[in-house]
Amino acid sequence: MKNVFRLVLLLGLIALGYWAWTVMFPSPQEVIRGRLLKMAQLASFPAGQGNLSRVADIQRLGTYFTDEIEVVMDVPGIGTHTFNRREEVTQAAMGAKSAVSSVKADFIDIEIDLAPSQQLANANLTLRATVNGQKDFVIQELKFSLKKVNGDWLVNKIQTVKTLK
Repeated sequence: MKNVFRLVLLLGLIALGYWAWTVMFPSPQEVIRGRLLKMAQLASFPAGQGNLSRVADIQRLGTYFTDEIEVVMDVPGIGTHTFNRREEVTQAAMGAKSAVSSVKADFIDIEIDLAPSQQLANANLTLRATVNGQKDFVIQELKFSLKKVNGDWLVNKIQTVKTLK
């Protein structure tokens, strides 16, 4: 009976140790996934959110990008827009937040490929957004390129992915 108790205790300690290790030292993929989900949260805003709060969220969103970023958005019916600097991206986000009353953005189906150097990564995902509380979603596949800068994973390229229709 003592041996069974010791075995259960040992297995419990091993499981607790593994859990603590994964919480304290998450994999690069989990760190990237968390940053992407936080970006979607910062890009979202409810109707009636104050201007100061919106500006603060946009400023925080800007910290997720490198200074030199390439964003190529090809939106059907609107056209292609390219941004090359973090400031351009934040200004566009500010314009978008002033043009609509609410946005709920989610990144789903996130697939992350880490380069062997552990300093570069690509993330393919689907943007699902609700604009102005409409029932229909805006769905767009996106490809993010990220690089590790001073310990943080920063986005240095975003592009839309053309899908077959």
